[in-house]
Amino acid sequence: MASKKPTTKAPSAKAPKATHVYSKVAEPYAKTLHRLWNKGLIIDNRSEAEMALKTIGYFRLLIYMRHFQSNTAPRNFRPKTKFSSIVALYNFDREIRLLTLNAIEKLEVALRTAISNPLAELHTPHWYLDPLHFDDHIKFHGVMSKIIKDAGAKKGLALTHYFDKYHAPVLPPIWLVCEKLTFGALSHFFAALRIDRRKVVGRYIWTYPEKLLVSWFHALNQVRNICAHQDRVWNNPISAFPPETHKAYSGDFAASTSFYSRAVVIQLLMKELGMNNWWRDSLRTLLQSCTHVDPKLHLGFPNGWDSRPVWA
Repeated sequence: MASKKPTTKAPSAKAPKATHVYSKVAEPYAKTLHRLWNKGLIIDNRSEAEMALKTIGYFRLLIYMRHFQSNTAPRNFRPKTKFSSIVALYNFDREIRLLTLNAIEKLEVALRTAISNPLAELHTPHWYLDPLHFDDHIKFHGVMSKIIKDAGAKKGLALTHYFDKYHAPVLPPIWLVCEKLTFGALSHFFAALRIDRRKVVGRYIWTYPEKLLVSWFHALNQVRNICAHQDRVWNNPISAFPPETHKAYSGDFAASTSFYSRAVVIQLLMKELGMNNWWRDSLRTLLQSCTHVDPKLHLGFPNGWDSRPVWA
C-alpha cells in the first residue's frame, strides 16, 4: 500500500511590522478648538465648546466628528457644520445607551426571579448546589466558581447576615445568590442548566423556547456591556453573540450585527413583562430627537419599523 505524502502546511501570513513612532502630543482644549476651526468647524458657542472638550474629551468626541468630515485628508468639516451638532450626536448616543440599560435592567431583574423562584419551589432554596440540575459537571463547576466568588463571602448586609447566622448550607439560598450575580453571570447560569430546568425557568415569565432565551440573554449581555462601558451604540456593528432568529419575525433579525436586532429581542422579552409600549415609544421619541441620526443607516432600523408586527 502506497504511503501518503506528508502534507505541508502553508505558512501563515504575518501581520506587517509596525514602523512608525507615535509623535502626537497633548494640547490645551483651546488650541484644539482653534485647530478644528481651521478645518472649517463653526464654533457656535465657544464657552460650551470648551466645556465639552474639557469634560467629554477630544478623543471621545472624535468618532462623532468623523460623521461631519470629508473622508479624505485633511478631513475638513462639511460646510455649515457646527460644534453643537457634534455634541448633539454624542448626546444621542449617550441617551440610547442609557435607555437600553434601563430596559435591560428590567429584564435582568426578571431573570433573577425566574432563576430563583420556580426551581426553589419545586426543589429547595439551595437546589443549585446539586450538579444534577446542570447540563454537565464542567458547567456546574463553572457556575459554582462564579457563585463562590460573588456570593461566598460577607459582602453587604444580606450576605453578612446569612454567614453570621447560618453554618449550613455553606452558601446562601438561590434568591440571595441571584441578587449578587451580574447579568452576564446570570445568562451563563441559565445556559448551564439542564434543558428541562431551563424550560421551567424560561416559562416562569416567557413563552419563548429556552434555546432562543439562551441566545437572547447572551446577546443582551453583550449590548449591556457596550452601554455600561460607554462604547458606541450609534453606527457601531455588534458582531459578538448575534441573537438567534425568532421564525415569526425572521425579517427583523436579518441584520444580525445591527442594534435593531437587539432592540427587537428587548421588545419581545418586554412584551411578556407587560411593558410593550414603553420600549417602543421611548425608542421612537429618541430616534426622532436627533436630525443627525439615520435610524436605518446607523442602527439598522427599517423604514416604518414601529408599524411592523413585532412592535404591535
